[in-house]
Amino acid sequence: MTLTTCEIIWLRWLLVDMSVCLKDATTIHCDNKNVIHITHNSVFHKQTKHIETDCHFTRGHLQPDIISLPFVHLILLILNIFTKSHSILHFHFLFDKLSIYSIITL
Repeated sequence: MTLTTCEIIWLRWLLVDMSVCLKDATTIHCDNKNVIHITHNSVFHKQTKHIETDCHFTRGHLQPDIISLPFVHLILLILNIFTKSHSILHFHFLFDKLSIYSIITL
């Protein structure tokens, strides 16, 4: 998530340099509630010691509305079309979300 945050910051700076007005925060969809909670929580425990620096960086950009972290259920993640097996109906649902149109009917 920290690398994605870095990329978003760079892209936002690039867009501002091209005179594009950015009013809203950039959304990073996350399917892990624990990661979202750790990023929002300013208190760290022994279990999160090794990721503390990354969380501080991401939280620093979360609070001034540069990024937002909504929870997305695993079933709705479009990326899963490439990594998991699905039923035909769910496959077509995710395929339609990609906005790819094919001459061949699946």
